[in-house]
Amino acid sequence: MHSMTESAPPTGKLTPHMLAQSRVIAKGNHLRDVQRLVETYGGKRSTWVKKSSPSFELGRHHYKYHWYEHPSVGRVELKRKRVK
Repeated sequence: MHSMTESAPPTGKLTPHMLAQSRVIAKGNHLRDVQRLVETYGGKRSTWVKKSSPSFELGRHHYKYHWYEHPSVGRVELKRKRVK
């Protein structure tokens, strides 16, 4: 799809395209929740990142997914955020 906004993923999950187009929005000690992430899931503080997907349409609204990611833990706490 060439548009900046995709259609909603059919399963309500991240698609391969969304993962390929995701961007880091915060990392390491710049993450507000980094201590909680380390205590809950493990890993080093410096290697935790928060990512955002491209926006997609669902009904009449636009959304993005946000999640945390760590190389040895994987993706955790996927949340759908409405974009204004």
